Amino acid sequence: MTTETRGLTGKRELGFMKPESILIMTATGGIVNEDALYEALKSRKILGAALDVYDREPPGADFPLFKLDNVITTPHIASYTLEGMKKWT
Repeated sequence: MTTETRGLTGKRELGFMKPESILIMTATGGIVNEDALYEALKSRKILGAALDVYDREPPGADFPLFKLDNVITTPHIASYTLEGMKKWT
């Protein structure tokens, strides 16, 4: 995360996405402005989002994106599969 990449994807960038777009966020938390993403998803300006990184790790139970039906969230542990673990051993 750098000052140049924090909030790199915000309201403006989300506005360029087509209504049937799904944002998949697996990079580094903070690159996507979560408030802008929440508004885009809530107003259905984009179809959905899948996230496994967040600006605040771990997000609290009151995290607004958890309340939306067009968001899939996972903990940041996608590499902890049998195949992923074999790669590193």
